[in-house]
Amino acid sequence: MAALSRPALASILGSSALGFAAALSVDRDRGGALGADRGGGGQTPEELGFSDAGDSDDSNSYGKSQFSEEFCLDIGAKGFPIPTFKMLQAANWDAATYFAQLQGAGYAEDALQMTGPDAALLKSDCMKERAHGRSRHIFVGDSQMMSLRNAFHRLNKCPEIWYSNHTEQDISDMMGTVRRNEKTQTKTKSNARFYSRAEQVPAQLPHGCTEEGIASFIHWDGWASHTLPVKDIKKEMDMIGVDPAEGDNVVVWVGSNFIPARHRMSALLQSINKLHEMKVKLVWDSPAYQDVALMAATTTHSEGRDERTKIPITFNSISQRKTSGQIGSNEYTEKALYEQGIEVPTTKRWQITNRYRGLQCDGIHTDMRARDPLFYDMPCPMGQQKYGQSTYCTWVEPFKKELGGLCPWAYGLDDMVLQSGLYAMCAAHEKPFCYSYTEHIR
Repeated sequence: MAALSRPALASILGSSALGFAAALSVDRDRGGALGADRGGGGQTPEELGFSDAGDSDDSNSYGKSQFSEEFCLDIGAKGFPIPTFKMLQAANWDAATYFAQLQGAGYAEDALQMTGPDAALLKSDCMKERAHGRSRHIFVGDSQMMSLRNAFHRLNKCPEIWYSNHTEQDISDMMGTVRRNEKTQTKTKSNARFYSRAEQVPAQLPHGCTEEGIASFIHWDGWASHTLPVKDIKKEMDMIGVDPAEGDNVVVWVGSNFIPARHRMSALLQSINKLHEMKVKLVWDSPAYQDVALMAATTTHSEGRDERTKIPITFNSISQRKTSGQIGSNEYTEKALYEQGIEVPTTKRWQITNRYRGLQCDGIHTDMRARDPLFYDMPCPMGQQKYGQSTYCTWVEPFKKELGGLCPWAYGLDDMVLQSGLYAMCAAHEKPFCYSYTEHIR
């Protein structure tokens, strides 16, 4: 799809969708996903565009004096990026040893929470324009959006809700559905693959949690279908009784980490267009950094070791898939749009996960509770698939489930990603995200 000019896209976005300057198009992101964790090659925060003063080295950034090191959001632990590749080499690629070293160095859950003054935290209703209307957030996407929806619940003192565990009956039902689809050769059959159900509403709301603090989650497999599930979004709005035309404030967060790079821009432009027609606000979720070294160390799939380097051959296999786009986007293709001066509210997941590399438990997730439990080491219900293929199951690298309790949960990063989206809508030119580089944790 050809890139649109600023006036053309502005007519699609409408005034309510504007407000996030092209500050996200940080040119220094160039090496974040391309260099392996071997050191060098655009791997440091400074090379990604973050100065030792703690903010993006954009001399024209608005609000720099207000959001100083004392008034900003960060992670309690310091010393990023963690040299994952070198540490795994030293640990003979044993992920349990790597995670134990992280914990021993102080990278534990209590040190990996979002820190900052309360005044720097935006509330989830910061974009509410009309006092008489209801406010509702809908998160559409894969596990990364699941983690973002749960960060939204934490912000509003509501229960975190995760994927339901599969039972044998669930899997049997899934297989029956697939077989029925195979027999029904119609153009309307779904391309969606297996995924776990998610509970939407808690049984009862604890003190401090209101109805507007509960967000909806709609599963969207961006790899199988590049088209936004508009019907599902409209159905959800009807079910909860919100209508932007009646003054309700509806915010739809959209993202799928596994949209192939060649389709990512068209998926973004289509989402802008469709959601503008629905008169809802859009927040686009940028892709997450994918740590190939951690993927290779935590996968249940083994292809042996290279005789010379002693590096798992799986590492090279995953790296090739990553480079070719077979594993998903892992490319910040949105930057091309923002460099045209187009302003789309977008999270800084790309920048944040690049900055705090080394904490992704399975190479992608910093909070493993967001990963679909169907895709730990459980085989696909429709039978064994060829390695790297995803026909019926949303394929990600299989994970050694015994490592789940060893990896520190850094869900503070998801809290920061959520805040970056809220800032994109409500305080687009402020930059409250700090970073201080040091070789030692403090």
